[in-house]
Formats: sequence, structure tokens, C-alpha cells
Amino acid sequence: MNLAERTTPDHIQAGNQSVLEHYGKYIPDNSPCFGARAEISHDLPSRVLGIWTPAQSRVALNANIAFPDCPSDVAMHEFVHCYTHPDFKIRNEKHPSWQAMNEGLTTHLTEKMPSLGKFWNSGKDAYHRFKLPTGDSWPQAAQRIENKVGETTLLRAFFSGDDDAIRQVSIAAAQVYPQVASQRTESQIWLAGEMRGSQQLAECYAGALLAAGQPLPDSWARNMLPVFSFSDITPDQAKLMQEQAQASRQRMGELFDAAFFSADLSTQKQSLAALREDLLMYWEPVLQTHSRTPLSPEKPA
Repeated sequence: MNLAERTTPDHIQAGNQSVLEHYGKYIPDNSPCFGARAEISHDLPSRVLGIWTPAQSRVALNANIAFPDCPSDVAMHEFVHCYTHPDFKIRNEKHPSWQAMNEGLTTHLTEKMPSLGKFWNSGKDAYHRFKLPTGDSWPQAAQRIENKVGETTLLRAFFSGDDDAIRQVSIAAAQVYPQVASQRTESQIWLAGEMRGSQQLAECYAGALLAAGQPLPDSWARNMLPVFSFSDITPDQAKLMQEQAQASRQRMGELFDAAFFSADLSTQKQSLAALREDLLMYWEPVLQTHSRTPLSPEKPA
């Protein structure tokens, strides 16, 4: 028995129209998606129901879509991708969890719209089977972001490309997705501490990773620390860094996470600058260089 439904242009039109009806007020008139090609493909693998290809500005749906998926619902998913604001993508796509963030948010926003299928549909996209280390599915993580920032802010970021809304979503994402080491973050720490505070920021970064249950990376410490690599930090030193990092997080709140784990580079830079000032006030350096010797009581400071 063949339970596949043949995709028609009406399915594509219905999916597009549903997205515009539900989210149109957030989509700018100059969205590139208004000029996108939408077509039915006989070349997609059977497991690929649809695809959005930004480089070609093309939405394509598989010619045959198996039950229980509805071609119009697949079209909705792909058009949510299509209408995603370019600025939202550009400012978040370097995040280590970008695929989970992108597909999770797209699935979440698609499932907010009623199914267009003629038959009962569970409403559970395949991305519900993809899990983060936290145990959340990709769409569940997206729901957590919405819970933190609110639906309107999420839609303004995702579809409108609003600067402040993207910043808020990026801060939320830094708390939702796995907090892992990143060479981009290490570069930004070096830049933020170039004039002052580099050791404090680097040690705090190590402590933040440990607090998140992550190992210290083998990457070069960029001369910010008197060790070659973060992984050269001893367990006792690491414990002191973790304790101080947790205390800083208590003081700084969400900006602490954004400083080290934000997807958006602009948000990360601002957060690192704020965190640096906190650390310069409170952080006690753990690693000591050979050139640093305590002043004797009789020597003037």
C-alpha cells in the first residue's frame, strides 16, 4: 500500500500563505523570501521531505511525501526557514549549536500553526527525536528560549531581525544550549583583555567551562596565562577558578553566560566588557608567573 501523498502547487501555496497569515506582521516587505523560487522536486531522497537552499533562493518539496506528514505542513516548515531574517542567521550561525537552534526554532514556530493536513497529525516533527546533552529535544530548547524572552521578542528577532531582540535571544540561547569551549570565544577574550584583565577573563573562562561540566580545552592560552594550554591547569588550580567563576556568575547573572557562550558576536563583546570590569574588581588570580614576586614589607608599593 502506498500512503505517500503527491505534492501539488496548492500544497506549496497553502504552506506559504499560512506562514504569512500567522507571522506576516513581523516579516519585512523586503524579505528575500518574496523573490524565492518554490518548486516540486523529483530528485530529493525519500527521507528528505523538503529543503530551503538560501544560495539558490529556492524552496523545494519532495514530489511524494509519506503519511502522516502533510505536504502543506512540510511547506510551512520550509517557508519558516525562508522567511528567517538574514541578520538573525548571520549573528547566530557561528554558534556550536546553530543547527539545533535553527531547526529547533523553525520546528517550534511551525508547530504553533495549525496543521493543514486532512487527517490527524501528531504534530511531532522528526527533530523532536534530536536531543541536546541536557535531555531537551531541539524544539523543547526553542520553547525554553521563548519562555525566557517572550513570544513577541522571539518573533521580532527571528523574522524581523530586530537588533535588541536578537541580543535577548542570544543571551537566552547562551543559557539553553551546551556551554562548550570555542576558539572564537577565546579570541574574543584575548581582544577584550588586550589592555587589561586578560588573565582574569581567561581563568574565569576556564572556571565557567568546568562549572558547565566541560573539560578544559587543549587550545593555546594565547599568552593570557603563564601556561601554554588551558589543559595545563592543575586540578587544584581549576577548583579555585571554578569557585570564583561561580561567584562571578552569581553577581553578573545572564551576562556571565553571554560573555563566554553567546551566539551573537556583538552581544558577546558587550558582555565580555562588562564581565571584565567585575573580574578586575573581585577576581584573585590563581596562576602566578615567575616574574611576579610579593612585595616585601620594607619595599614601597
